Amino acid sequence: MEITLDALFFGKPTVIKDKEFLSTKDYTEPFIKEMEKFTNKFIINVQVPSQLTFSESSKDLTYNKVWIQAIMPKKDDIDGYQEVYGLVYALDVKTPVYKIYRGYINSENGNLYAINPSWIQTFELKPNEKLKYSISELMSKASNFEIILKKSKSTFVSKEIEDNHKLLGELIEKSIIYTYDTIGGKVKISPNDIISAYTAIFHNTTSKYFLENSKMCSIDHYYNAISEQISNSKDIVNRFEKSLLIGMILELINNE
Repeated sequence: MEITLDALFFGKPTVIKDKEFLSTKDYTEPFIKEMEKFTNKFIINVQVPSQLTFSESSKDLTYNKVWIQAIMPKKDDIDGYQEVYGLVYALDVKTPVYKIYRGYINSENGNLYAINPSWIQTFELKPNEKLKYSISELMSKASNFEIILKKSKSTFVSKEIEDNHKLLGELIEKSIIYTYDTIGGKVKISPNDIISAYTAIFHNTTSKYFLENSKMCSIDHYYNAISEQISNSKDIVNRFEKSLLIGMILELINNE
């Protein structure tokens, strides 16, 4: 669920399977303060435990999963996208992890666009330890996003239905084969996400991605239709990795 910055800082320390974790503010305030040098726009999503206790005055809130997006100011040279820096952490998983990443967010629909596997730093989150990472290192990396975006917007799928059926099969097979290995385990794109995106583009007339003329379907349009499925999922921890996999499946970035 999406919450405000003030609500985020109410998250209390917690204990999970005898492991003690710090308050949400301890984990997130350094990131917020660092990014406030560049932007005042933050989108914050959290997941709470299924069970909470109450004190006389308030809920004893804690957040097991947190995802913060710091949206950078718009640039005229990036068509419809803004640079974004993210902090993600998860406590209630087999190996607690935290990540920071750099990517781009679609200004219209909020879908994340990841273009480079080196634009994420992933660490094990150890009990009672604060987060350590380097935002400046991410900021120093050169970007070829404009080149990738231009390619995706100027490349169109075939208008022949047989070719689109073949492409659907290829994308489903890649979603089954391609994985992204992380400290927390393997990340994959569900074949159902590929099918749902295809349906939204070519069959669901009520979908915002529906195109009556399939020859107008660019790779960028296809990317966003798949990314929409990721955005609608409950998984707020692996958005960057899944966005990378979309780019690999659509051959916008190398499958390495």
